[in-house]
Amino acid sequence: MKFNFESKTIEYKDNPNSLKSEHLNKSIKPIMGGIYDRETLDDKTKEYFKDFEKNADFVNFKYDADDISNNKMFNSGKLTYVISQCNNKNKYSHEYLNCTGVIVVGVDKKTGENISLLSHQNPEAFLKDETVKENFIKDLNENLDTLISNCVPGTIDAVILGGNEEEISDPAFDENFRFGIDDIEVLMREKYDIYEDSIKRLNFLLSKKLNFTPTVISGPNDNFKTKDHSLSIYFDNQNRRLYQVRPKQSSENNESFEATQVENQIGKIKNKKKY
Repeated sequence: MKFNFESKTIEYKDNPNSLKSEHLNKSIKPIMGGIYDRETLDDKTKEYFKDFEKNADFVNFKYDADDISNNKMFNSGKLTYVISQCNNKNKYSHEYLNCTGVIVVGVDKKTGENISLLSHQNPEAFLKDETVKENFIKDLNENLDTLISNCVPGTIDAVILGGNEEEISDPAFDENFRFGIDDIEVLMREKYDIYEDSIKRLNFLLSKKLNFTPTVISGPNDNFKTKDHSLSIYFDNQNRRLYQVRPKQSSENNESFEATQVENQIGKIKNKKKY
């Protein structure tokens, strides 16, 4: 797909609304997402995704050090995070549970083609482990810098995906709790706390580089009734099309929202009627 570089480049507002594509030139499409219920996928759609994987980069969260090196990707140890190369290939990843992901895409100045990156990160690692946190920020920023420097201004879009409702035990301070030793934050944690922290951290990192707030393409999963309740994603780089496959959700969990509105959106989800 070729783009008209002569179209007027946008002048950034102080706070462009990513849901209205105010950060993009008029000729540039935003990332568009579609959600598919894993339990009701027909054979034709299953075959499409199977074929998709043949010529796409697999951003495999379970890659070890050799896999990362061979595929020229980035992580800080197995099951921490994986960040893809920035290139013009389609990308996919499986088994997003409480993990979140980022997709950033822009139009290459030299080729006129879309180039993109995809991440898959474990919040428990990149939010709490100081070494992993530092490495994640470094790797994400370096890849964002590469994409930004190679892309036409006003063509870059970004979305956040993944995450779920955390299973939380009822907090109880009993005689076995050791103040100053046991983690009181874990004891006081509420559902969606990790999800909210993850979205806020990613928004901070992305908006600082991109000068706009990314869109959360769909909310967290809270349907754990099916055998496979993870999220799989397939990103069609050329068409900026994101396919999301996961269990059926209530409408509030499928809504897009600006990352700065995560607390409001989670409040809405918590107050929804159970489906």
